Amino acid sequence: MAIDTGSAIGQPSNALRLDAERLRKYLAAAIPGFPLEASLEVRQFQHGQSNPTYLLHTVPAGGELARLYVLRKKPPGQVLSSAHAVEREHAVLSALAPTAVPVPKVLCLCTDAAVIGTPFYVMEHVKGRIFTDAACPELSEAERKSVYAAMAATLAALHSVDLEAVGLQGFGRASGYCKRQVWRWAQQYRAQLAGPALPEMTRLVAWLLAHVPAEDADPAHTRISHGDFRLDNLVFGVDGRVAAVLDWELSTLGHPLADLAFSAMPYHLPTGTLALPSLPRPLPPGVPSEREYVAAYCEARGLPAPAPAAWAFFLALSLFRAAAILAGVGARARLGNASSVSASAVGAEAVVRGLAQRALEIVAAAGVPAPDTGAQPPLSSSPALVSRMADGPSPSGRAPPTETTSGPGFEPPPRVRALRKRLARFMDKHVYRAEPMLEELASSERRWTVHPVMEQLKARARAEGLWNLWISPNLAACVAPAALAAAADSGAGLLGPGLSNLEYAYLSQVMGRVVFASEIFNCSAPDTGNMEVLARYGTPEQQREWLVPLLEGRIRSCFTMTEPAIASSDATNIQASIVRAGDEYILNGHKWWASGAMDPRCHLAIFMGKTDPKGPPHRQQSMILVPLPAPGVRIVRPLTVFGYDDAPHGHAEVLFENVRVPASNMLLGEGRGFEIAQGRLGPGRLHHCMRAIGMGERGLELMAARAGARRAFGGPVAANPAFQATLAAARIQLNAARLTVLDAAHALDLHGAKQARGKIAAAKVLAPAAALAALDAAMQAHGGAGVSDDTPLARLWAGARTLRIADGPDEVHLGTIAKLALRAPRL
Repeated sequence: MAIDTGSAIGQPSNALRLDAERLRKYLAAAIPGFPLEASLEVRQFQHGQSNPTYLLHTVPAGGELARLYVLRKKPPGQVLSSAHAVEREHAVLSALAPTAVPVPKVLCLCTDAAVIGTPFYVMEHVKGRIFTDAACPELSEAERKSVYAAMAATLAALHSVDLEAVGLQGFGRASGYCKRQVWRWAQQYRAQLAGPALPEMTRLVAWLLAHVPAEDADPAHTRISHGDFRLDNLVFGVDGRVAAVLDWELSTLGHPLADLAFSAMPYHLPTGTLALPSLPRPLPPGVPSEREYVAAYCEARGLPAPAPAAWAFFLALSLFRAAAILAGVGARARLGNASSVSASAVGAEAVVRGLAQRALEIVAAAGVPAPDTGAQPPLSSSPALVSRMADGPSPSGRAPPTETTSGPGFEPPPRVRALRKRLARFMDKHVYRAEPMLEELASSERRWTVHPVMEQLKARARAEGLWNLWISPNLAACVAPAALAAAADSGAGLLGPGLSNLEYAYLSQVMGRVVFASEIFNCSAPDTGNMEVLARYGTPEQQREWLVPLLEGRIRSCFTMTEPAIASSDATNIQASIVRAGDEYILNGHKWWASGAMDPRCHLAIFMGKTDPKGPPHRQQSMILVPLPAPGVRIVRPLTVFGYDDAPHGHAEVLFENVRVPASNMLLGEGRGFEIAQGRLGPGRLHHCMRAIGMGERGLELMAARAGARRAFGGPVAANPAFQATLAAARIQLNAARLTVLDAAHALDLHGAKQARGKIAAAKVLAPAAALAALDAAMQAHGGAGVSDDTPLARLWAGARTLRIADGPDEVHLGTIAKLALRAPRL
C-alpha cells in the first residue's frame, strides 16, 4: 500500500506504538525471504479510521535489499464485539488472491497477542496512489474518468466471484444481509453511546427496518461484500487501473447493491465530511454522474439499473452504516485507542447527525418519508430496538429502565410486566391444574404417548399470544421471509413478541415452576436451541422444511452431540463420523442423552460428527440435519434421571449406523460444527438458568406454606430458629442467583455470547446450585413427603441437579471464569 503524500505516514502514538524488535524476530521466522539481519522501522498510516495500519521498512544489513511490508492489527484496549476481525481480513484476502480482484498478497497471520499486543497480519506493500479526495483535483479530466471507470469495474469483478470456487460460501449467511446490517449497526451504535441516541438515527433505524427489500431473503443475490468499498480504499497503479483493494475489515457475504451504494455515497455526503470523500457540486470534469457510475457497474455485470425505491434503501443503509462507524471512531477517540489523530473530529456528533439527516432526505425524496421521532413504527420495524436506541445507555454504560428494558435486579418494564401477569394467570388457570394428570400419564404404560391436554394447552397459549416468547428480535431477523411464507397465515405470531434475553428472563422464571410448562409456550429445550441453529445457520430451504414446523409446534426435535465413550464436555473429542458420498453424507455414531428423541413427535435430529478428523481441532466437526425416523437410526433405550424417564419427552441412547442424508442437509458448511455449537449454547444455557430460578422459587413457596401449617415439638415449624435460618439462607442464595442470571442476560443482549461468556458461565454455576439449595431445604421441611411423588419437589430437584451437567459441567464453567479473571478482575 502506498500514498503519495508523505504526511499520510508518521510515527505511531504512544498507545499504538509497537515493539519493533520483537516484531522483527517474529516476521523473520514467519515470512519466507524476510531479511534476517535487517533492522525494522515502523511507521503508521494516518489515513483510515479502523484497524491501525503500519508501514514496515527493513533497513539493509550487508548485501540484503530493503523491503516494504504493510501490517494491520486490531486496536488495543476494549473494542466492540465482532469488530476489527483481522482474521477475517486475512481469510478473504487469501481466498481472492487467484481471482481477478486485485488484492495485496498476504504473508502471515499472527493470532498470538503476546507479539505486539493484539492479533495482526502482514501483506506485501503495493506501490501506487490513494485518492482521499473524491474530486481528484490533481488529475486531468481523462484521468478522473478512468479512475471512476476502474472503480466500477473492480467492484463488478468482486461481485462476479464464484463463492464456492474460492471457498467463501461459508464466509457469512446466504440471505438476510440487509436486515442483519441494520440490526448490527444499530446495536453497535447504541453500545458506544455516551448519552441518548440522536433522534435522526432513531428515525432512520425505524425506516430501514420497515423497508428491507424482499430480495434480501433470496440467496441468489448473495455475493462477496467488501463492506467499505470506496475510492480511498483503492490503490491505483501507474496504468490507471486498480492495483489493490484495501480495508476488508467489514467483508462478509451480502447484497451487492450495498457495496455499490456505499461507493456512491460521495454523490450524497454533506460537504466537508471528514474521513469520507465527498464530491462538490457541480461535479468536476471527468467525474461521471451517479447515474453513469451505477450504469457502468451494471453494464459490467450484465444487470439492469436498480429500482429507485431499492436504490434509496441502499443509500440510506450506507449513510446509516457510515454514521454508526464514525460514531464508533468518536467513541474510540474518547477511550484513547483510535487509529487516527483526527478521530475526535471525524466522529463528532454533528457529523453523525448530518449523515443521518441526509439519509432521511433521500428516503423522503423516494416517496416514503421516515416516521417522526416519537412515532411507533410498524411491528416489522422492531419497536424494541428503536425505543432502546432512543433512550440510550446510562452514564455507567448500561441501558436505563425504559419501556423495553430494565436494569438487572429490578422490575421488568411495563410491557414485560403485562406479559408476565398474563403468563402467571395462564399458569394458575390451566397449567397447575394439568400437572397431576400429565404426571400420571408420565408414569403409566402409555407414557410414551402425548396427552391430548398438552396439545390443547399449546393451542390455547398460541391463541393468547403466549407463544415463542424466547425469540429475540435479532434472532427473528435471521429467519428468511420466504421460509415463513410456507407457514399458516404467513407465519403470523410465530416469531413471538420480540423480547430481549433480559426481558425473556422474567417470563422464563414463571415457566420454570412446572417441569413441562415451557413446552406449552413452545419455549422448551432442545427445540429452542435447535430453532436458533436453524434460524442463524440454516438455508431458507432448511428453515422452510424444519424451522417453520418447529415454530408452529407441529413437530419436535433432538440434538445428538454427547457420546458415551468420550468426555463430551470437550466437543473436540467427538468421534462420530460424517463422510461425503456423492450427493449424500453417511453418518455413523453412538450418541446418548439425546433429549426429546423418545417423543413420538420428534422428526428431526441435529447430528454432530467429524468430517475432517485430521483437520485443526476446532474445524474437524460438522453438523447436519437428520430427518426422523430414518433407516439406520436406532433407539437403544430411554435413559433415566434419578429414576425419572421424562416421558413422553425422554432422553435416548441412539445408534446411527450408515445413515444416509442429502448433502443439502449440511448446516453452514463442513468444519463449522464447533462454531455452531458455541453459538447455540449462549442463549440456550441462560434459558435453563432462568427456569432454575423458577424451580427454586416454587420450592421456597411450598416450604413456607408447609412450615406455616405444621407444628412440631410444641410450636409451629415456621417459628423454629433453625428453620428460619435455613429459609433465609436459601432466599439469599436464590436472590443472588437471580441477579447473576439477569446480569448475564443483559450482557448477552449488549455484547453477544462471546463477550458475555464469563457472566453466562457464572449463571450456569450459581443458578442450579441456588435452586438445589432451595429445593433441598423445601424437601427437608416436608419430611418424607418431600422425597416422594406427592409433591413436585423431587421431580424439580432431579431437573435442577441435571443442569449442573447438561449444559456443561460446573468445572468447565469455573475454568472459563478463572481464565477471564486472570486477564481482568471483572467478568
